Amino acid sequence: MASQVTLLQLSPTMSEGTIVKWLVKEGDEVSSGMPIAEVETDKAVMEQEAFEDGKVLKILVPEGERVEVGNTIMISGEEGEDISSLVDQAASKPESKDEKPKKDEKKKEPAKDAKESVKEEKKAPAAETSKVKAEEPRDEEEREPVRILASPLAKKMAKEADLDLSRVKGTGPNNRITKRDVEAALSEEQKAPAGAAAPAASQAPSPEAAESGEEIKLTGMRQTIARRLTESKQQIPHFQLTVEVRGEKLLEAVEHVRAQYPDAKVTVSHFLIKAMAANLMRHKELRSQWAGDKLVVHPSAHVSVAVAIDEGLVTPVIRNAQGKGVVALAAELRELAGKARDRKLTAEDMSGGTQTLSNLGMFGIHEFNAIINPPEATILAVGAMEDRPVVENGQLVAGKVMKITMSCDHRVVDGAVGARYLSDLRKALEDPLLILV
Repeated sequence: MASQVTLLQLSPTMSEGTIVKWLVKEGDEVSSGMPIAEVETDKAVMEQEAFEDGKVLKILVPEGERVEVGNTIMISGEEGEDISSLVDQAASKPESKDEKPKKDEKKKEPAKDAKESVKEEKKAPAAETSKVKAEEPRDEEEREPVRILASPLAKKMAKEADLDLSRVKGTGPNNRITKRDVEAALSEEQKAPAGAAAPAASQAPSPEAAESGEEIKLTGMRQTIARRLTESKQQIPHFQLTVEVRGEKLLEAVEHVRAQYPDAKVTVSHFLIKAMAANLMRHKELRSQWAGDKLVVHPSAHVSVAVAIDEGLVTPVIRNAQGKGVVALAAELRELAGKARDRKLTAEDMSGGTQTLSNLGMFGIHEFNAIINPPEATILAVGAMEDRPVVENGQLVAGKVMKITMSCDHRVVDGAVGARYLSDLRKALEDPLLILV
């Protein structure tokens, strides 16, 4: 029996996705668990798998189209099945939420009209009442609005551009209006000759707008990153704590491990992850997360690491980092970073972090503040290891110093709690053997 294949929620925060690439075509045989499409989520490009065995009868969402979670993207079943009703159902499904209030209004309107007509009959002669009723169908406000099939994204784009969807020809299933149809209509409007209906003078673009720079369309991932960071900064009461760390012994430890394990390519970041994990296990407040009316304390140290890709930053998670050595941490982070660049991170790779590390020291950044990655309560911003004059035994000497700034969620971490954690972290980094204690 033919069935609808809907877009799955491939990450905990995903509400919509973009079909980057179909891995099957109409007529192909698919089996349960077989990848059918690459979907760009709010975090990465992930593969959606087939629900059951069957044949691809109809692909409803073209590549590049954004679609909400739960909407039908494909119909599968046995060859020769009549799927017209499923196609119609898929085309009308996005409209169901919008149409519900209208249906309720229709149910209430007859009762209201009946009461009003009774009052009118008492006040006016029957002939006049009949005349009013005869004229009602000609009243523009009383006519039932024409239903326009359009995807949620198409509706949103049309509303933002003040475009009348009744003038747009749909090319989707059942003539449903898609994003591409709206883009085509807007493009035609821009190409319209000067003799065509011109916009009001007040709506004419300013010279500054006409000379604006290149517009770059945001990917779904970039939009989600922007939304989540805005929410984090607005909703989480951030405060920062900064410490300076002497790095001579840390650099010696890195070089020593590199000499013993040259293929591991161990760096300061891997020692940072190891030290963070060890100290997270000593300070349970830093393993806590805000959960409305309670705090949730995680039993292990799962360290998220900020990795830069073209679309922005992603934060794959190294799980149970407290039980791994720096060589193992280096190998795991290298694998996760490669998956991030190839857009192959899974939802599991991206979730469950306890604390995030953002290291910009390799770019020569002296010091910076990082925005907390919800639902975590802290994030470490690490600057470059710099040559600095320092006082040692009363004497001014050359030293290696780096700054670490921790942004804290004040609902979870108080200043003294964060200060104790950073103090212990600094001691561990300045004497790396303490990481093993």
